[in-house]
Amino acid sequence: MSKPDNLADRIKLLLSSGDGADVHFLVEEGDEKEASFSESVKMAKSASDVFEAMFRFDTENAKNGAVDGKAPSSSDVIGTVVVTDVQIGAFKAMLSFIYSDDLSALSGDNVMAVLYSAKKYHITGLAKACLAFPVPKLRNVFLAFDQARLLEEKVFAEHCLDFIDENAEKLIKSDAFLQIDQKLMCEILSQLKISGEVEIWNAALRWANEQCRQNDMECTAPNVREVLGPALFKIRFPLIPQDEFSILIVPLLVLKHEEIVSVLLYHSHPDSGVPDVFPLQFSTKKRIYMRKGRISMKIEKFSRFARKNGQLLSDAVYVKGLKWKILAHSNVRDGTEERCLGFFLNCSTESTGRVGFEPRLCLCGPVLCLSTEPPTLPNTY
Repeated sequence: MSKPDNLADRIKLLLSSGDGADVHFLVEEGDEKEASFSESVKMAKSASDVFEAMFRFDTENAKNGAVDGKAPSSSDVIGTVVVTDVQIGAFKAMLSFIYSDDLSALSGDNVMAVLYSAKKYHITGLAKACLAFPVPKLRNVFLAFDQARLLEEKVFAEHCLDFIDENAEKLIKSDAFLQIDQKLMCEILSQLKISGEVEIWNAALRWANEQCRQNDMECTAPNVREVLGPALFKIRFPLIPQDEFSILIVPLLVLKHEEIVSVLLYHSHPDSGVPDVFPLQFSTKKRIYMRKGRISMKIEKFSRFARKNGQLLSDAVYVKGLKWKILAHSNVRDGTEERCLGFFLNCSTESTGRVGFEPRLCLCGPVLCLSTEPPTLPNTY
């Protein structure tokens, strides 16, 4: 058999063959799955101070137990190390990195498990690679968010939460959403930035039905309410229009009679109600929600801005019922001859002049992009 031509492949061969190994890792995953890896103590110690301390302790114990003053062989010194809290695939990916900086085994399925392994054994290079993994490629961003917090990786957790916020409408309809537990469900429902509370209710109901199925429970109203638990009160039923609440929510009988009455009273008398008899237990605070849109403007001749107060207005784009436009406006700086070209967003339904934001209608964070190329995306969303 021909030998590898380069150093990286030769080291990988040592890893896969176990030649020269003086320690054996038995990785146990669950009650039935286990895998054995034969490795080099020196290689492991060079990558991890945890391995270094662990093997030094084992070596000293073995030498202290030598018989007739004869030191044991290297294979007797270390023996087998049993690992029970690391996934087999994650441990294998960690060894590949230790031997050859190989990250090819890192994926959206195992990156959080590999991160746990890297942090446990203090392999900082691998941990950094895991934290640089693209959030959109994670198999389940909800679980990754929760695990990142447990591992005290606040920045990565924030990136996961930002991705959830930006893609909430799609993510709450995914199978990944069904895999979270009740505690995480409460947190997600509390923080969701989405325009429709009915969509949030539908996602919660879908999650509850899946929990009933997994626990061999019928999907009855009492059982749905039981599995939802405190998550039920993270849904802001008063934000659902009264007709939709009456048609879509009330007939399911998940809410109690007094809860239904309290919501209907809020719709009828939002500032009064009957709090002593029918206390409202659901939040009435509107969720923060920002819809993304793109408006483009094509400027064919800049000469039109040479004249005083020259301006150009883009076509309208409707976002949430509001008419948005871009206004390009030229002006001369005070006390100078410099002419400047400014761009403004206009969300007034009437004026076509230079108008700022209407606080009661618009809340946005515009990003201006100038390009000399024609737009490739449509200008309406």
